[in-house]
Amino acid sequence: MEASAGLVAGSHNRNELVVIHGHEEHKPLKNLDGQVCEICGDEIGLTVDGDLFVACNECGFPACRPCYEYERREGTQNCPQCKTRYKRLKGSPRVEGDDD
Repeated sequence: MEASAGLVAGSHNRNELVVIHGHEEHKPLKNLDGQVCEICGDEIGLTVDGDLFVACNECGFPACRPCYEYERREGTQNCPQCKTRYKRLKGSPRVEGDDD
């Protein structure tokens, strides 16, 4: 098996795994008025208050709640686009480093 630089992403709702190799041409995701997660491709969904979920309050990077929660729990806790540290949103569990 050949090792190469690439990206592995998965979908929580569709139970699928996508591997993007560095030498392949990037195909843009379908854009449904900004309601598709740029990490896994699932629909973004709503907050506990019924509003469209927004993971990053600084740049509005479109990420679904499961990807946001995973990044806060297991990742760098930063937005992939603007690198701002994610703030804890209503309904999200606390993680180490939360201010509130």
